[in-house]
Amino acid sequence: MSPDFQPIVPAAASFSADGTLYSPQFDDVYASSQGTLAQAQHVFLNGNDLLERWNKSGSFTIVETGFGAGLNFLATWRALRNAAADSRLHFVSVEKHPFHGRDLERIHERHPELREMSAQLRERYPPLLPGFHRLHFDGGRVTLTLLFGDAALMLHQLQARADAFFLDGFAPSKNPQMWSKEVFAELARLARPDATLATYTVAAAVCHGLTEAGFEVGKRAGFANKREMLCGRFRGAAADAPLRNERRAIVIGAGLAGTACAQRLAERGWSVQLIERHRAPAQEGSGNPAGLVRPVFSLDWNTHSRFTSAAFLYASRHQAALEEAGMGPIHGEGGVLQLARDANHFDKQQRIIEQFSLSADLVKVVQTREAAELAGVPVAGPACWFPQAVWANPASMCRSNLDGSGGLVSCLYGHDVALLRRTDGRWEVLDGAGEELASGPVVVLANANMAIRFSQAAWLPLRPVRGQISLMRQQPGRNLRIAVCREGYVTPAIDGAHCIGASFNEEMAEPKMRTEDQMANLQRLEAMLPGFGEGITSEMLGGRVAFRGMSFDRLPVLGALPGEGQDGLFTCLALGSRGMTWAALAAEIVASRITGEPMPVEGSLLNALDPVRFLKKKR
Repeated sequence: MSPDFQPIVPAAASFSADGTLYSPQFDDVYASSQGTLAQAQHVFLNGNDLLERWNKSGSFTIVETGFGAGLNFLATWRALRNAAADSRLHFVSVEKHPFHGRDLERIHERHPELREMSAQLRERYPPLLPGFHRLHFDGGRVTLTLLFGDAALMLHQLQARADAFFLDGFAPSKNPQMWSKEVFAELARLARPDATLATYTVAAAVCHGLTEAGFEVGKRAGFANKREMLCGRFRGAAADAPLRNERRAIVIGAGLAGTACAQRLAERGWSVQLIERHRAPAQEGSGNPAGLVRPVFSLDWNTHSRFTSAAFLYASRHQAALEEAGMGPIHGEGGVLQLARDANHFDKQQRIIEQFSLSADLVKVVQTREAAELAGVPVAGPACWFPQAVWANPASMCRSNLDGSGGLVSCLYGHDVALLRRTDGRWEVLDGAGEELASGPVVVLANANMAIRFSQAAWLPLRPVRGQISLMRQQPGRNLRIAVCREGYVTPAIDGAHCIGASFNEEMAEPKMRTEDQMANLQRLEAMLPGFGEGITSEMLGGRVAFRGMSFDRLPVLGALPGEGQDGLFTCLALGSRGMTWAALAAEIVASRITGEPMPVEGSLLNALDPVRFLKKKR
């Protein structure tokens, strides 16, 4: 396991005699006994002159060391609301020992003036898994990115440009790692020119370390019984990337990837032209009647499981936000049951849960009897139950993305893009007759394997993988309650039919249904739910064939396409068989890259997903 992503050890919620939040582990308080919110206002907001600076840029980024119970974030969010500032706020905060959600509720009860905001924070608060977690508030105007892990290691993984820093770790004498030269070096790397900082401490080692890192620091009047505090400004020469003046993008492909990219850009105020060769969205891989949205965990916390688990949590929050706005997808209740392949697999799942202290509301081990009670039918063995996972209709997810775009997405259906041409710093999108369909500064390729038709993307190692799902009419007395998976999946009945899948046919271009695959799907069903398909033959099944877009390392391809003269050309490709789980976070990565905002996942993950990885492997 990477040292950057060790299991999280949570903080304990304790209070001193005067009611101040206290850490037994560090023998220190989280904030002044004279008032946490008043300290946040005096030290961090006033110390960084935030109220005067918010309206000077369209997006403002704060990086905090020490999230604690999130009270600095809540105070900042409240101040932004009260100031009626136009800026989008990105608040990035690192925490090695985060609180459990139940402890946050106890702490937040002591601040009734923040009741509405703190409730929203707890509602979106992630499980205590190592790595990055992105949360959105106020319709995306406020974004919180939580970095769970060691400060120096997590900041090293962060790709962002900070306008201000809140340095709020425990006292240097209690927690010297938080005030190390490694942390200060990372702050300098992240700082925009003239970025500011504020902290309650004026310890000589902190002053010296910040100065060595390139910050010019000075003392101001402290809060309450602290005579002084420290403020500073970055005097380094790190240059910012130029901002895109025209907030307009063209997205090619209206499946899960394309509609998610359009929605994530639209939420940032961008206008999007979505072009699709079919006469409606979700007509290819995203057109299957059902699929699963679920996490994947591993003992070594590898790249695939890290991205899939983060994507699952983000997808759940993304869809919940759309549902709150009245644009919910069609999905089932009750979670997803993942049956163990064998005794070794079941033992491994148990060890993963123990190692990362995964909570029962995220995943729970269930024996065969309980698994059958959850499913409503006999099952083949013990399982992991994911209560927050869902089966859903991918086309409805695409529609909810488009409906949730605030009218900023215009759709052009029935037009096949044949050529991309760069002219005078803009992209021209042309059809087969050479007619211009659209033009703009940014293009996102979200059209799966069709992307390699374009010369700019022809070198990408993408491949189509054929998948066939089967549709089995619901049988009397066989009432499956929740989706079940193992080396395939089956859903409860949708419009009177269960969806069973799916085949995985590499190097096969056959678009028609194959009897062999119908039989294989029935075998998968029997291996999961013995007797559930009794009396059903392959001839009695309906079905559908679609081709997944996959890369040769089975990871998505997200980011800017390298090459001279290709500025503004991005990809959201190769979502494979996990498009429903991956699409929202994949789109957030691409949108953040386009807009120059803080990235939502770790740098090591970004490198593993970036198109340029294939060129590096060749070299």
